[in-house]
Amino acid sequence: MFYTAYFTIIKSSILKDFKMKRILYATDFSKNAEKAFHFALRIAEKHNAELIMLHIYDVPPVWDPNPTLIPAEIIKKAGISWENKLRKLFESLNSKLRPVYIAIEDPSVVKGILSVVKKQKPDLLVTGTRGKSKLKEIFIGSTTKALVKKSPVPVLAIPENAVFRGFDKVLYASDLREIDHDAIDKLIEFVTPYKSEIRITHVTNDNEYHGIEKMEWFKDLIQENVSYKKISFELLLSDDIYDSLINYMTIYDPQLLVMLEKERNGFVERLFKEDIVTKMEFDTSIPLLSYNERFLHVNMDEPQGQTEDMQADI
Repeated sequence: MFYTAYFTIIKSSILKDFKMKRILYATDFSKNAEKAFHFALRIAEKHNAELIMLHIYDVPPVWDPNPTLIPAEIIKKAGISWENKLRKLFESLNSKLRPVYIAIEDPSVVKGILSVVKKQKPDLLVTGTRGKSKLKEIFIGSTTKALVKKSPVPVLAIPENAVFRGFDKVLYASDLREIDHDAIDKLIEFVTPYKSEIRITHVTNDNEYHGIEKMEWFKDLIQENVSYKKISFELLLSDDIYDSLINYMTIYDPQLLVMLEKERNGFVERLFKEDIVTKMEFDTSIPLLSYNERFLHVNMDEPQGQTEDMQADI
């Protein structure tokens, strides 16, 4: 059981024209990844952003006593082949965008994606949550989890059964910390073109008085620093954070769930360790957008600081 206390913010200041400039879509050509492509394409179109389509491939060593091609040529030919496959995927849909196609060889999908993130500096990384085989490190839970923890840009993970419905209603699951303000700023950049309703929800097993008091503090913080109009707050009192969040999602029916991944013991990390992840992936169709606390303050225009952090991860 959970109970709610509801607050609403209305602030009438002129909104900036927020736009994302570059969307990176990474695919392994699985059905789930192709479904995620619809999200990446529609988001890029809405923001009038550049779409980068990425595939990470691995060329296993093959013993050949009379090789006709040197390894570098094999890798290059494979890359061209994969880029052509990316092109065919894009051309299967009707869009006026002119995407960039990138296929690079790397035995690690995560490291390969992060290397492209570092070079291209996208505003958003879009992936599927599951790939062709659980035996491979391709867009299964472990890869998504690694990207959430290591990516310096927000990660939008699309479940297998997700269908693009726009982003009219967005649910931000918050621990009511000051750092959440920075993530909400980034979220507003994402949802402004959609004129989304953002509902900030906090699930706590604290008593009602302390929960409301903390929510009021956070509401004041956002109200003083954020000019976006369509933000509301909901407090859920429950002993089971995960089940309460899932139950609330079925009631509110958002098109997007947003979380902040903390440096230590992050909520998204804990969520991936729980059985509830199975429910989220198979019983819901709600995409998960995560912001990484570690990189939230990193300015993507300052390559030196980013390079040091990225090299530490890779």
